[in-house]
This record gives sequence, structure tokens and C-alpha cells, in this order.
Amino acid sequence: MKLNDFYLELGQLTEQSVTTLATSFDALPPNPYMDGAFRLRRYSHFQFTDNQLERLPTKAFVQADNINSYQGNVERVYPEIEETIVNTAAFSEMFHNFKQMAGVDDSTPIEVHQMRIIVGQDAITETAPEGVHQDGFNRLAVFVIERKNICGGEIRVHADKESAPFVSHAFDKGEFVVLNDARFWHSANAIEAANDDNAHMDVFVLTA
Repeated sequence: MKLNDFYLELGQLTEQSVTTLATSFDALPPNPYMDGAFRLRRYSHFQFTDNQLERLPTKAFVQADNINSYQGNVERVYPEIEETIVNTAAFSEMFHNFKQMAGVDDSTPIEVHQMRIIVGQDAITETAPEGVHQDGFNRLAVFVIERKNICGGEIRVHADKESAPFVSHAFDKGEFVVLNDARFWHSANAIEAANDDNAHMDVFVLTA
């Protein structure tokens, strides 16, 4: 599939996959970088060929400052996503959907960010502190596994950086969007706690 042949597509993981993936977010480690006050994170990259995952060697994650105005040109090394989750059918389901919907070639590495965005009482947390942005890839998918005790956090898709979103939805329980990151822009509303309990939003972001 050519780059401009694909626009975006919405989807839903199976209920069983959501249950399996949700458990792994409780083990996310502290994040030493600038977003560490409100994001816990793991990062890995893979190839997915013939429905088989191959983990690729650990590497630093870095974005140019013209892509990421919040913490661009910073080499960030995060712990790998745990093998106990990587080896599940639920994890592979995300890759299968991403590749099929977006036309990702077998030889293309796929990067995966696992994040918990946390918010304290009487606080507002910027889900996407860089605002309306692109991630610098050709394909991007956001899988929202759980929204717990939060208000806000709608994932938004824009035709360009200055335009109002034409998609705005509080994705939850395995709902996801796959989009052409070179063609569209995306953002997310800030989140705040809905009550006194633990408040967070758990997401996987896949890029290729």
C-alpha cells in the first residue's frame, strides 16, 4: 500500500485481549525523563511476519525538536516491554490489526510504547504536552486499554496543525485508531481525576 492510499481506520480489540493487556500496566517502572511526573513507560520494537513477533535489539527513542517541541533531541532509553505480555495472543492482535489496516510491510520494524498517564487529585494532566502534532512516522496507532476514574483524554485527529479535530472520542476498553501520521495530525485533551480513587489512562502506541 502506498503512503497516501491509507487515511485512518477505527477498531476494537477483543474483550479477552483487553483483560490480558490491562494487567501489565501495573508493573510499569518510573520514568526518569521530563514527562516522568505523569507518564510511566516501556518501549520496544519488533518485526511481525507471518503472525510471528521478533523482538529487535534495544535502542534509544529520540525525536527531533521540530517533531517533538516538548522533549525533542533527547535520547530516551526505556525498559523493554515485559516478555510475559509480548508472548500473549493479545499483544499479537494489536500488531495484526495495525498491519492489516494500515498496509504495513512485513519488513518494516514496528515501535511500541506502553504508557500509563497518571493524574493526581485536584490536578490536570496534559495527555499530549506537545499539543497538536505528528510523531514523524508513516503509520501510527493508539490503543486505549483502560480509562480509570478520569474525565477528558479524548483522542483527536486533525487534517492539519491549525484545524479543529474531525475525530474526537474518549477511546476505552480496547478501542483504537490507526492513522496516516504523515498526512494527519493528532492530539488529546488533558485529563483530570473524576473521584478520589487512582486515576489513569493506559495506552499502547504503535508506529511504523
